[in-house]
This record gives sequence, C-alpha cells and structure tokens, in this order.
Amino acid sequence: MPRFEFRLCVLALLVFASATTFVPRAHADAANEIQSVISDQLKAFNEDDTQRAYSHAADVIKQVFPSSQIFMEMVKTGYPPVYRAKDWSFVDPTPLDNGYSQIVRLTDEQGRMWSALYTLERDSTGEWKITGCRLLKSEGMV
Repeated sequence: MPRFEFRLCVLALLVFASATTFVPRAHADAANEIQSVISDQLKAFNEDDTQRAYSHAADVIKQVFPSSQIFMEMVKTGYPPVYRAKDWSFVDPTPLDNGYSQIVRLTDEQGRMWSALYTLERDSTGEWKITGCRLLKSEGMV
C-alpha cells in the first residue's frame, strides 16, 4: 500500500507541474499575439494603411464604424497619439473573462507620453481583435 500512495503522490506532482508550466506559457503566447496585433495596427496607422489598421478591429468596433475610412477618421481626430505614435512599449497584459487588457506606453510626435488601455478578444476564427482603447495622458516628456 505505501508503494501505491507514493506513485499516486508522484503522479499528482507531475500533473501539477505540467499544469503550472502550461498556464504561464499560454499567457506568454497570448501576450505575444496581442502585442503583435497592437503593434501591427500602430504601424498601419503610421503608414496610413487604412485597411490593415481596420482589419485588427473587432466586429463590435466595425458595427460602430462601418467602413475603414470612418474608422481611420475617428482615430485621427479622437486618438492622435495612437494614430501617430512615435514609439511604444508594453506592460504585461491582464487576463479578463473573455480576453485580455493591455497597457501600451506611447510617445506622440511632440514627445509627450501617453498610456493606452486596449482590450482584446478572440474572434470566431481564433484571431485576436481589438475591442476598445482608452487613452490617458502620462506625466512628463521624452
């Protein structure tokens, strides 16, 4: 009987160890994917690539802004630091019930610092899409 209990404990430890390594890896994979989506959209804004920038928006955003031109105009007028970010970096994303939130530190064309809080969810095809962005001015200049 002690041998059976020992094997059971070893099995439990192996299951626990594999579960704990899977969760951080899944989080790291999701973090890389969502940061890649946000970076690509920021690059698309800088290059005035309307279609590419719009492709990263979730359906909920596309319902409000039904064309890429309307979407781009909204970003130009409402989110100038996002539209023309000179530089950006990421904070570790936070898991949500249905996706992730991601803080992005932005530097605008005038050297002012901003924080943008993005939310992202997977769409029906499994791709990460941006569901929202809130912009906050940070203190200081670069």
